[in-house]
Amino acid sequence: MLDPEPGAGAPDITIHLVDPACASLLDRVDDDVFDHAVRPELLREFLESSSNVLVVAVAEGLVVGMATGIAYVHPDKPLSLFINEVGVSARHRQRGIGRRLVVAVLEWACARGCVEAWVATEGGNIAARSLYLSTGAVQDEEPAVVYVYPLSQGSRRENLP
Repeated sequence: MLDPEPGAGAPDITIHLVDPACASLLDRVDDDVFDHAVRPELLREFLESSSNVLVVAVAEGLVVGMATGIAYVHPDKPLSLFINEVGVSARHRQRGIGRRLVVAVLEWACARGCVEAWVATEGGNIAARSLYLSTGAVQDEEPAVVYVYPLSQGSRRENLP
């Protein structure tokens, strides 16, 4: 467990850094925390990489929030953290859980030696934007544009130029 002293808005919530020893926490997850059901084989693969981080918020044995990230290094840049996703079940929002999850992921990144962390969200996602600003993030001056390459198993070569 990470922060033993819960925030004032969520006294019944505990925050956990997930590793293989406590992966069973994800046996019970509120329906709207992740985009899809947690798949044990993918969870195992995720946790096998020391570059990945998964932090969860638990209420009465049920995961009600999560944050994931990836620590990465480039040939010309020092170790950084990409916060991939933050999710809190609808019935537990507005209680400071997202903030506690982001702070826990940032603490993990600092302990690993990351020099920067970044996260992206949709312009219209006001709740996420407020969350990131409340945890010390600074909005980048130039908006990003996201492109997606569909690389389905059967058509990878067909999708490439």
